[in-house]
Amino acid sequence: MTSLLDRDASPRARLMPSPDDARVLLGVAFRPSGVLLAVVSVVVVLTLVLAGSDLTGTFGALAGTWLAVHQVPLGIAGATLSLLPILPTALLVRGVARQVARAVTPSSSRRDVVWVVVAALAGPLAMAVVMLAMIGDASTVIAMSTPGFLATVGWVLLVHGLGAALGCVRGTWPTPVHRLDLPAWALAAAGPAARAGAVLVAGGAVTVVVSLALSMSTMGAVLDAGGGVGGALGLTALSVLYLPNLVVAAASVVTGASASAGVVSVSVFESTGGDLPAVPVLAALPESSAQIWWPVLLVVPAVAAIVLGRAAARATATLPDALRAASLAAVLVALGCAVVSAVSGGVVGTFGHFGADIALFAVTAFTWCLVVGVVAAGVAAYVLRRHDVHGWDDPVDDTADRDRVSTPSDAVAALPAGPATEPADDADTTDAADTTEPADTTEPAETEADTAESGETESATTAASETTPTDVVDAEVVDLPDEPKSTGV
Repeated sequence: MTSLLDRDASPRARLMPSPDDARVLLGVAFRPSGVLLAVVSVVVVLTLVLAGSDLTGTFGALAGTWLAVHQVPLGIAGATLSLLPILPTALLVRGVARQVARAVTPSSSRRDVVWVVVAALAGPLAMAVVMLAMIGDASTVIAMSTPGFLATVGWVLLVHGLGAALGCVRGTWPTPVHRLDLPAWALAAAGPAARAGAVLVAGGAVTVVVSLALSMSTMGAVLDAGGGVGGALGLTALSVLYLPNLVVAAASVVTGASASAGVVSVSVFESTGGDLPAVPVLAALPESSAQIWWPVLLVVPAVAAIVLGRAAARATATLPDALRAASLAAVLVALGCAVVSAVSGGVVGTFGHFGADIALFAVTAFTWCLVVGVVAAGVAAYVLRRHDVHGWDDPVDDTADRDRVSTPSDAVAALPAGPATEPADDADTTDAADTTEPADTTEPAETEADTAESGETESATTAASETTPTDVVDAEVVDLPDEPKSTGV
C-alpha cells in the first residue's frame, strides 16, 4: 500500500485527509477487525453446526468471540471468564502492526502518523460498540451477560494501540531513534532483552512439551471423555489456543516463581494438586509433589541471563556501556514478563485463577538477568576487548613510524605517511634528496653532487621540498663543494 506521503497535496496545507488518504485510513481502521470478524463468523457457525445447534444466539456467540480475542472478560451463565487464549490476540496485534506499517514511511510527518493511529483505534472502537449491542440483544436467548463498557473500551484500545505502536515504529524506523536522541547503550538494550525473553519462552515451551509427552495417558482419557470425534476435535482446538498461556506459566516456573491453576500450585520447589477443568493441555501440570531434580530447570533463566549479557557486550563499545545496557535489558525483561503474565492469566468461573504469579515472575526474571546478566556482560566485554573484536585497539605500523619524520605538531604526527615521491631524472640529485636524515638526529644531511650542475641541484632540491612538505620539517644549510651555498626548505 502506498504511503500517505506519496500524495501530491502537502500535509501542512490541509487539515483533513484527501480522498486518496481517506481510502488508506479506512483500510487501517477496518481491515484487521473485518478480517477477524470474518474468521470468527466461520469458526462460530461451523462449531454450532458440528454441535447440532439450531443456530440460536449465533450473533451473540459471534460478538462474544470477537471480544474474547481482544481479551475482554465475558460473563457466561453467571460466571466470569477472563482466562482467554493469547494466540489469537497475538495474531491480531501482528495484523494491525502490518497494516499500520504499510501506511507510514520514515519521512512521514507527525500529522500523517497521528491520522493513521487515530484510524487504527477508531475503527475497532466502533465495531466494539456494535458487538456490545449484539450481545445485549442476544442475552435474552443465551446465557451471556453484556461486558462492561469501560473494560471493553480499555482492552480494545490496549490491543490495537499496541499493534499501532509497533506498526509506526516498524514503518518509520529509524526516525523514532533520531527523535528520541537516546544514548547508544540504551538503544542497544532492546536486542539483549528480546533474546533473553525468547530463551525464557523456549525453556517454558520445552518444559510443557516434555510434560505433555510424559502425560499422554491423561490426555487420552480427557479426549475420550469429550463425546465423540467432534468433541475431541473441539478439545484439541481449545488446547492449541491455550497452549501459549501454559507456556508463559511454565516460563514463570522455570525462573523460580510459581504458577497456579485453581487450587493447584506449581513451582520447582513445591507442588500441590487439585481438580482441574477437562482440557487436555492441562495434563502438563504435575500430578505429584515436587521432585528432587526439578531445581535443575533453573538453568533456563541462567542461560537467558548469559545470553543477555553477551548480547549487551557485543552491542556496545565499552565496558561501562555494556553494564548499563545489561541493566536496562534486565528491566525490560521484567516489564515484559509482568505484562505477558498479566494478559495470559485470568479467572475461570468457580475454578479460580489460572496463570503465573505476576509480581514474583517479574522479580525473579529481573534478579536473574541483573545479577548473572551483568556479570556475563562484564566478562564478555573484557574478552571482546582483549581479542579486539570491536577494533578498539588499532595496531600501530612500526615501519611507517620509523620512516615518518617526527614533527612538533600532534595533528601532523597523527597523519599517515604521504605518498612516495617520484625520483628525479638525475640519479645524483635523487640520492641527495633521499639521504636527508630525520630532524630528530644531530648529523647534517649528506649529498653527493660532485658531478651535478648547480642549476640541476637547485631544481632537484626545490622539487623535493615541494613534494614532501610534511616529511622535511627542520632543514639546515648545506655547503656544496665548489658551488655557492643553497638553502634547503
